[in-house]
Amino acid sequence: MTAQGALALVALLGGAGAACDSGPAGPVVIDLAAHLDADGVGTLTRRLTVDGERVVYVRTGARPLVLEAASPGAELVGPTGLIDGRDAGWRPPSLASDAEDGEVDDAVTLVVRGAGAITLSLWGRGAPPPAALRDRSLAWFDPALLDDPAAISFAHVLGALASDGHGGVLLHRWFTAFAAGPGAGRATFAQLLAELEIVRGSDPRTWDLTTLPFKITGIHNRIDLGRGASHPADCGELRVSIASTHPTFAPVHLLFLFSQPAADDDVSPAGVVHCAGTARRWAALSALTPAAFGAAARARLAEGLVGERFLLAESVELSLSPWQWRQWTLDGAGDLVTASKLFQTVDLARVNTPGPVRDQFLVAVEASAAAILARTWVVPEAFRTSTAEVQPNGAAPLPDLTPIAAEVPAGLPRALGMIGCPRCHTDAADFIQTSIDRRPSPFYDRELDARAAHLDALATGAVVPLPVFGPLQGL
Repeated sequence: MTAQGALALVALLGGAGAACDSGPAGPVVIDLAAHLDADGVGTLTRRLTVDGERVVYVRTGARPLVLEAASPGAELVGPTGLIDGRDAGWRPPSLASDAEDGEVDDAVTLVVRGAGAITLSLWGRGAPPPAALRDRSLAWFDPALLDDPAAISFAHVLGALASDGHGGVLLHRWFTAFAAGPGAGRATFAQLLAELEIVRGSDPRTWDLTTLPFKITGIHNRIDLGRGASHPADCGELRVSIASTHPTFAPVHLLFLFSQPAADDDVSPAGVVHCAGTARRWAALSALTPAAFGAAARARLAEGLVGERFLLAESVELSLSPWQWRQWTLDGAGDLVTASKLFQTVDLARVNTPGPVRDQFLVAVEASAAAILARTWVVPEAFRTSTAEVQPNGAAPLPDLTPIAAEVPAGLPRALGMIGCPRCHTDAADFIQTSIDRRPSPFYDRELDARAAHLDALATGAVVPLPVFGPLQGL
């Protein structure tokens, strides 16, 4: 349409920028652009009268914009991308593109269906995010960041968890727990503590934890672990991987998991967590200059690595053979204690041994075969283990499904293995962990590509199904 025609239509509707209500059937022009800041962020709410169906033209200005809209109790027709039937009146945050232009230039066309007085809320969510760069938006291995003790260190993480803000006592009690078991324990943890006591004194409260023989090997954005409605406040995790640099106390890898809570722009009007806001913020890091990125990364670490967001720690170590996996949670006394069960990890010693547990496991597997093959099955706690071990240079074994092999798909044992820690970390030829020299393994390298695609989809407003358990890459 010509500029003169657009002006005539706007005049007919009540003037530029007006939230006109020319009757329950007439079109409405709303000037959202006037309520946006320099970054394209802003909110506007209007009351409309609707009798069946009504067209709304939303002026966004002559710039690309991520637009979100909601009309509770009504329905928005168009690119709504429903999460579920509760969100018929919601347009997820997505690009306001030229393809949506209607009779008014520089405007997005919305169609509202309903009856009576309708509240229409509009949000400008900023410029469209860039494609995610792995080293900015997914995993940080840059020494300039990871070797900066003002930004991140083992001492910083321990201090965030410890009630005294220091972490020496927490570390001493934690490593003592390693030495105590299960089984014969991991004696090298006690040996390291004895060495520290000789050099630093018997009181761990006085230890300089910044000089411990550990290094940060990576910071990892695990937004792909956000489970939506099953964890209403969760947009995945921020993880810190740490490795021992001690000449004999190695290889020892530690992983600290912190929750990424859902923000206001991560939740639909019906309360469904979609995490698009968190995804946009991570994606936006990819467009920053090196200096700006460094400042943003440090701010994110300061905000995210705090005690109230801590979920659990994971240890993957070969201080003694075999490799051992354990997960640790904080108890009421502020100590890291072994988690009751490893997440999604089947207790092979029990389910592969004839008896009631194996019988129950086979029944559950046969009944859940489709979900297991799709890697969406939540392993019941009764079938999980608290500690898993794997011999060096070997892949973790798989469940024995021989009695029901003819009734279930052939790929079921491996699907069960790949949703747990040991098999996922040993299925490829290499040990899947960030190495001490901060190099991702070939498997992890491919996994970062899959996570980038997942992040891009979230950040651009696509409705992404809940991620599978285990790796996102094709298996």
